[in-house]
Amino acid sequence: MITIQEMNGYARKIGLAYEKALLPLAKETDMPHTAISILLFIANNPEFATASYICDMRGLKRPVVSAHVENLVQGGYIERRAVPGDRRKDALVCTEKALKIVEAGRERQIQFAKAVLEGICEEDRSVMERCFKLMNENIDKIIKEK
Repeated sequence: MITIQEMNGYARKIGLAYEKALLPLAKETDMPHTAISILLFIANNPEFATASYICDMRGLKRPVVSAHVENLVQGGYIERRAVPGDRRKDALVCTEKALKIVEAGRERQIQFAKAVLEGICEEDRSVMERCFKLMNENIDKIIKEK
C-alpha cells in the first residue's frame, strides 16, 4: 500500500518537473518562473483568480504572490477588478498583452501532461482520474473538518 510520504513525494516531484517544463518559457519572456505560473493559474482558473486562492492552491506565501501580482499588473499582463460583494478582494484578469505567453504556457502544460502520462493506457488513465477525484473529495472533507 502506498504511504502518505510516497504520495507527498510524488506530488513534490510533479511540481519540480512542472517547474522545469516552464523554465524555457520563463527564460524566453524574461519573467520569473513563479510569475509565469501565476499568470497561467489566472488564465486557466478565472473563477478562482484571487491572490488568496493562488496562495492556497499553489502553496505560495502571500508576500511572494503579492510581489509577483504587483509586477504583473505594472507590466500590463493582468488587471485587478473588484469582486462584487467583497470589497476586500480583487479578481485578477489577464490582459491582451498576456495572451501570447498564456498560449505558449498552455502548450507547455499540454506537452508536460503528455510526457507524465506516457506509457499509461486510456483504461488506466480513467482509473487514475476516478481515484484522483475521490482523493480530492476526501481531502476536501478533511480540510472542512477543522
